[in-house]
Amino acid sequence: MSPRQRSGDVPGDFDVYLLAQTWAPRFCCASPDRCTTVGWAYSATHLSLHGLWPGYIQPRRGQTYPSNCESKARLVVSDLPRHFVDIAPSYCGYNTSKHAPELGHLGVHEWQKHGTCTTLEPAHYFAEAVRAVESLTGPGGASKFDRGTPNILVSRIGSVLPANELRLSYAKHVAVRVDKQCRLEEVTTCWAKREDGTVGEQIHCPEHVLKSPRNNLDETCASVSIVKLGECLANEVKRAAKAARP
Repeated sequence: MSPRQRSGDVPGDFDVYLLAQTWAPRFCCASPDRCTTVGWAYSATHLSLHGLWPGYIQPRRGQTYPSNCESKARLVVSDLPRHFVDIAPSYCGYNTSKHAPELGHLGVHEWQKHGTCTTLEPAHYFAEAVRAVESLTGPGGASKFDRGTPNILVSRIGSVLPANELRLSYAKHVAVRVDKQCRLEEVTTCWAKREDGTVGEQIHCPEHVLKSPRNNLDETCASVSIVKLGECLANEVKRAAKAARP
């Protein structure tokens, strides 16, 4: 058993998938030293992949998901799915000797903690995460989404969006997390698991997900702030300049 593996956690023994997507500009506000997003990047204006996580519909043994399962699958860091640089920039590192992107620290962490509890090979697991992102649709169909991000969210960058409008842009019940300033942090959608272990159709998130801190928007904010990349730094510069005035 892996030192971090919980007793009873075995690959394939789960009910649903959770797909967590991060709003990178807000992450850059909170952790500028770890920010990997630049102005021209897709993640500057769209949600980016945090993780695809096996989970339970009902908690088991006090847990809501398996983790760090024993797996014989071999992770090859050069097996980087197409579009990962756009959809999951925080997963990517850069091999200077090969002059090519490869899985970085977060990608390796996500595989070890979550991917090992699926029955998929690493490359297939990451490809499924990309496919799930690109499969997201709203009540009116895919035309209201752009590769995993609601168009209405993109249209409000640098502004605010009523909480109910953001929720209604998704076809199913989702979890939306914001910080203490009502800035969007993350959106989590939930997906069925097919018999072959791949990602199925989008479903309503389980009750324990909707009641978790991962879904705190309605408890704290009537509207959500969609931070623009660089907005926090610009505001800090303005405040510093104002404070320096005689």
